Amino acid sequence: MKGNIKKFLNLIHHGDKNLFFLFNHKIRCKYLDIIMPKITHLGGATFSLFVCLFFYLFGKVEAKSAALEAFITLTGSQGVVQFFKKTIYRKRPYLDLPNVNTFWKKLLKDYSFPSGHTAAGFSIAAIFAFYFPAYSYLIYSLAALVGVSRIYTGMHYPSDVLSGALVGTLFAFITHALTGTNGF
Repeated sequence: MKGNIKKFLNLIHHGDKNLFFLFNHKIRCKYLDIIMPKITHLGGATFSLFVCLFFYLFGKVEAKSAALEAFITLTGSQGVVQFFKKTIYRKRPYLDLPNVNTFWKKLLKDYSFPSGHTAAGFSIAAIFAFYFPAYSYLIYSLAALVGVSRIYTGMHYPSDVLSGALVGTLFAFITHALTGTNGF
């Protein structure tokens, strides 16, 4: 049983590396080299908090509720992300693999699993999709692009991104179930 689990994990890691190099090397082009490092910041702390603050200060009642829920979701999901990063200790791809394309001079030294940027993107996307379902395709597409950008820029493996999306979405569902539509 133990050997089968190890084989399964090795298979996943091998597939993860192959998918990583597909996004980080094979689809690389000068246009994506310009766009992806900018898109990745949509999942960063500054932009995520700005979105919540902007909609809370300038939005109508529904937007204010969504912003407050998104902030709660962000806080909870990022706590879970940090717990896993400090528990699993997965090195970032550029620290673990050869010839990784990166786009910054100063690279992160923390751990890779799960992707906090992706968790933030999906935390906000899911909450705002609850309140504004007509925009859900657009909102989720932006969150997914943040995740792809994290792989493209060499920061995360695909499984880091998928797990970040799951954490963010799951926290949004929990937050919305506990606080949503009841108002604040």
